[in-house]
Amino acid sequence: MTDQPTPRPWTISAEAPFALSRDGVPALLLGGQVHNSSSSSPRAVADSFAHLRRIGANTVLAPVSWALCEPVEGSFDFGLVDAMITEARRGGLRLVLLWFGAYKNAASTYAPRWVRADTSRFPRAEVEQTRAQAFSYDGAMAKPVLSVFGAELREADATAFEALIRHIAAADADGTVAMVQVENESGLLGDSRDRSATAEQAWTSAVPPELVAHVRDASAPTTLARTLWETAGQRSAGSWREVFGDSSAGHEVFMAWGFGSYVEHLASRGRAIADIPMYANAWLGPQPGQDEPGQWPSGGPSSRVLDIWHAAAPSLALLGPDIYVQDADAAMAAYATGAQPLFVPECRPRAGELVRAVGRYRAVGWSAFGANDLNPDGQVAATLGLLAALEDEIAAAQQRGSIAAVVLEPETDQATVHIDGVDVTVRAGLALLHRMLLDAGVFVPDLEVSVPDESLPGAEVPHAGDSRPFGLIIGTGDDSFIVVGRELALDFFVTDRRVEIDEVEELLLEDGRLVSGRILNGDERLHLVPTHHVGATRIRLVRV
Repeated sequence: MTDQPTPRPWTISAEAPFALSRDGVPALLLGGQVHNSSSSSPRAVADSFAHLRRIGANTVLAPVSWALCEPVEGSFDFGLVDAMITEARRGGLRLVLLWFGAYKNAASTYAPRWVRADTSRFPRAEVEQTRAQAFSYDGAMAKPVLSVFGAELREADATAFEALIRHIAAADADGTVAMVQVENESGLLGDSRDRSATAEQAWTSAVPPELVAHVRDASAPTTLARTLWETAGQRSAGSWREVFGDSSAGHEVFMAWGFGSYVEHLASRGRAIADIPMYANAWLGPQPGQDEPGQWPSGGPSSRVLDIWHAAAPSLALLGPDIYVQDADAAMAAYATGAQPLFVPECRPRAGELVRAVGRYRAVGWSAFGANDLNPDGQVAATLGLLAALEDEIAAAQQRGSIAAVVLEPETDQATVHIDGVDVTVRAGLALLHRMLLDAGVFVPDLEVSVPDESLPGAEVPHAGDSRPFGLIIGTGDDSFIVVGRELALDFFVTDRRVEIDEVEELLLEDGRLVSGRILNGDERLHLVPTHHVGATRIRLVRV
């Protein structure tokens, strides 16, 4: 008889509409990821986790370093994990642990010294450096990059990961830990595929039959791998070159199966111990300035090979995008495919992208990177606090499809969304007010919104506030809506009746809960949410 994995309070539904639930109650993970070294000492853990509460988060994402957990092979120390669980509980935070094992940002700097120093047992990846490497500079010293095809590396990493999951199961019965990330932005930089002797042996070996079956599935959508397979002659068997060709794209498919299978080995062994949701995160690619695999981590869970990862790593609940590109909407759309839920593990701190993820793509969570540096008086903090207080309403609306987000880009002055049989037209509030005043014969200078910076003074990477008008619109039934956002004017229409605003109730955040504020009427209804700061209102309509 095989042992059953320890049950956990957190689950993710396997089919759309997706939901993350705790003890059967839908929940959202809304917060931030601390800096990479902010969980490397108990003091740093306490300080960074306390700041997450100050910015209104309900969730903290924090790294677990393999090197710090297993400095000597076979000897584990999870004291820092205990500190994270303790501080998360103290602050009422949910915790997502990030396993920085053999791979972090396509390098192996978090692997223990006993792994990195033994190149015969743990072979290194080798690349033909034909282009400048991303996130580096001329004259930089080398970083360790272990070959994903090393059998002993996979076993050592999996053994350490098993020990981590076993410790979580014993130390966290109440479910403070909501999810676990397996590795971090895995893949290979500098070349489209690993050229080491270990990798060459894999490259010349037969493509696994299950992958061939996946790409030839006629019911599956056309993907990069399927296109390559068809171009190469639709072979039912053969080496990687024979089945997918010898282009950089074919190399990316090869590396994706390598990394996906590696992560699956860890995830499946971990989930055999405790049934905890697990995921992998992606350095996006292609992206502006990075159009060839190797410029982004080749083989990581990038948009072109998501299907390969889903086939290689079925134990993962999802693949999440780390979003630092300008077009965050397209990045979210690429991962909110309908085959998996959306979770954004890392994002630039922009309040508009937070509401877009939750409202347009029904994300189960969103996280700003470098949350220790976030301004508690910024828009991200205000939005996090309001959305966390509205968690039940948002999660229910996501399941019903009664939710939408609007982010008005600079070239867009209005948008319309449809919720619960009502068309909601949303306009930029300041521009609309300016036109209305001019129409009334009142000349005013151009009106501009001033928003606070998202980062605290002295932050290593400063972030300006999001100046775009944005809002999350939640239908709560009976022609009632909750709106969270800034600088929006809203009009409501139905096809067969006239509707009017019956009542507008201001919602205020006090001690993590929403309480009623003013009943807005008269001039205040020109801006149903505030113009210069993030706020929330409940709007009730009447049909006449």
